[in-house]
Amino acid sequence: MRYKLIISNQEPHFVRIETIIQTRGEHFLKLQLPSWRPGRYELANYAKNIRSFCAINNSGTELVWKKLSKDSWEISCQGLSEFTICYEYYANQFDAGASYIDSEIVYINPVNCFMYVDGRINEPCELSLEIPDSYKIACQLKSDNKLIKAINFDQFADSPFMASSKLLHHSFEESNCLIHFWFYGIETLNFRQLEEDTRNYTRIQAKIFGEIPCPEFHFLYPLLPYKFRHGVEHSDSTVIAMGPANEFGSPDFYDDFLAISCHELFHLWNVKRIRPAEMFPYDFTRENYSELGYIYEGVTTYYGDVLLKRSGVWNWEQYSSSISSDFTKHYNNNGRFNYSLANSSFDTWLDGYVPGVKGRKVSIYTEGMIIALIADIMILKSTSFKKRLDDVMLALYESTFKLGRGYRHKDYQHLLEEISGTSFKSYFNDLVFGKGKYDQYLKEVLELIGCELEFFKTNEGLFEVNFRKMQSQSVEQEHFFKTWLGEN
Repeated sequence: MRYKLIISNQEPHFVRIETIIQTRGEHFLKLQLPSWRPGRYELANYAKNIRSFCAINNSGTELVWKKLSKDSWEISCQGLSEFTICYEYYANQFDAGASYIDSEIVYINPVNCFMYVDGRINEPCELSLEIPDSYKIACQLKSDNKLIKAINFDQFADSPFMASSKLLHHSFEESNCLIHFWFYGIETLNFRQLEEDTRNYTRIQAKIFGEIPCPEFHFLYPLLPYKFRHGVEHSDSTVIAMGPANEFGSPDFYDDFLAISCHELFHLWNVKRIRPAEMFPYDFTRENYSELGYIYEGVTTYYGDVLLKRSGVWNWEQYSSSISSDFTKHYNNNGRFNYSLANSSFDTWLDGYVPGVKGRKVSIYTEGMIIALIADIMILKSTSFKKRLDDVMLALYESTFKLGRGYRHKDYQHLLEEISGTSFKSYFNDLVFGKGKYDQYLKEVLELIGCELEFFKTNEGLFEVNFRKMQSQSVEQEHFFKTWLGEN
């Protein structure tokens, strides 16, 4: 597949896309635009942003085509060796998973706006960019003279890029990986502290998995002028959009910035490589239902914060403040009594990213984080501090991704039980497939580490929850607490 992206000068926020397609003697070819993007498990309807679609032969004559579905097209190409499809894409959504273009920047998530030939998703792809010579290109794929190449459409679709003359770039090596920072939306930045903090949480993640599975990793950071927070993981990169940019130096903003960055880096292993069997490989044409969101998002949310504490980037006050906000969300959502975590994961394709009907469901992020915390402490207890959830995730990495396969509930449960030496049957029945059982597990594990939840009622009748150390920890509790947070 040979693509070309051309900046349109006719109207703001439009890009023109041309794709040259070899027919291989076929009379009809079906073109497919992805229906969703990995990292956001809901249908996206990107085709609504396409206008002026046409197909032409090498003489410029238009070919006959028809829509087969909302995001697929059939082209009549009998007698041709190749043809070109052309269309404009409206790129006016600046978040971590969409596309945006203006006079200063071209920011594209290829999964939004590029098509592939049905049945030929494994063909190599190359993209030629018609952009100003002054633009630098930030992308996990190598760019050579404005040409980006990918081994197949899956890799291409998973490789967002920013191109602008106003990119700030900084790189350093850590754990045999070259780490890149790419910032847009800020004029100057002292990278010293950010590099040190990133080194620390990167190093502990690499230690858990024994490696960083790519030679280079790119953090793409568009900083926006308004309040915003959104991150999306990719195979060798992440895009994290945050704002307002002028608050970057404030402690609260920076703490949140580190939390989402650590979270997205953990996805480098957990979901980009350790992937549910239902998504191995991705099917871009329809929903990829999975009940395993409590692992690919919940476990990641847990590690995104706790590893900042274990690596020394955060102190206890910073970590407890962050986890307190998660418990506040948990206790203000009565969905925990009404719908299981497994079903809530399945239903991300239905209403997983909006509030939805009050009290209908739980969050694969929030409740998934809580049961990951519970599992970590259960394993530490049952193994007398010799093993923890780290060992489960490493074993899952080695037994699935390293062997070229996805995982299921039973794989995760088997590893939890094998490494802990105890049954997790009740854990799965109550916390994954059941509902309303969180409190009994939390009471037990929090007492082990000498912590407790303090509840306050707000004027609106909601809960505010404070996750804190008990005023008087026993020697055993203090030892468990320090071991859990990597202080022993």
